[in-house]
Amino acid sequence: MTKNGRRALFLLVATIANMILTIIIIVAVGLGLSLVCTAFHWTGPNAAMPIWIVSFLSGVVLSAVVYSKVLKRLRNRPGLAERFGLLK
Repeated sequence: MTKNGRRALFLLVATIANMILTIIIIVAVGLGLSLVCTAFHWTGPNAAMPIWIVSFLSGVVLSAVVYSKVLKRLRNRPGLAERFGLLK
């Protein structure tokens, strides 16, 4: 497999992993906030939308932070950047 093929495969796998991580974080934060709101009796039709907006935004931000940290670590590994053609 060529360097460009390995790079494309790496980016595809990294993107899919990032999307899965984002979904997991959104669901986890949403369920956690829902449990907290239920425990404090902050329920009702007006409580659900802010919970899922905060969950979505935190999921996107946290997955972006994790993605950048993982890529930074992978770039620092000797030989891996050249093998996959990762640019700095």
